[in-house]
Amino acid sequence: TFYRQDHPLAAHVIEQALTRDLLPATVRLDYAAHRQVISVLKPLVGTEGWLELSKLTVESFDTEEFVIFAGRTDSGKTLDETICRKLMLLPCKVESQSPGSSPDLSAIRQAEMESKIHQVEERNGKFLDEEVLKLDRWSDDLKLGLEREIKELDKQIREARRGAALAGSLHDKLEAQKSLKALETTRNRMRRELFDAQDAIDAQRDELIGRIEKQLRQRHTLNSLFAVRWRLT
Repeated sequence: TFYRQDHPLAAHVIEQALTRDLLPATVRLDYAAHRQVISVLKPLVGTEGWLELSKLTVESFDTEEFVIFAGRTDSGKTLDETICRKLMLLPCKVESQSPGSSPDLSAIRQAEMESKIHQVEERNGKFLDEEVLKLDRWSDDLKLGLEREIKELDKQIREARRGAALAGSLHDKLEAQKSLKALETTRNRMRRELFDAQDAIDAQRDELIGRIEKQLRQRHTLNSLFAVRWRLT
């Protein structure tokens, strides 16, 4: 039965595994017992090395968690995340609880951590671009709509002025001037609305930038889960 990570039983098992205090150990990884070809591991059969696993928690827009692998062979070959994950698929047996002193894997661990943090920063950058684009589109739509209405009012005002000049009686001239005044009042109001709308959009942009700037003060923590000396047979 396959349990998804958010299944209650799976979540319980994961939580138990994360809270265990695991001492370093030597494990024998049995490639043949896996019964499937894993091409990236075949060249490593017969070799030995070290593998550490840590949990990286990054807090920015959201809280994200990553597993950080740091592995290498005794000959000095660095194992990337793909190889480390494949090693974790193999049947294994604990051979000793005293594997000796582990080599310094801090450089590998740091590089993997920085790679994950960079991924988070890239996603956050795309989010910012998308939010700014939404504001720009909304701003353009709003301005174009108001500018279109103002142009139409300008046209009506020109026609009203011509009509007022051609009016015959004083009564007609007064009515034409009233209509012209009403059109000009409406146009001036819409011009103010255009400026107010632009100010509101600029304020929203500043608010968005300020909010994202606070969220981008990301915090990250790295917790060691276990370290093993492995022997691949």
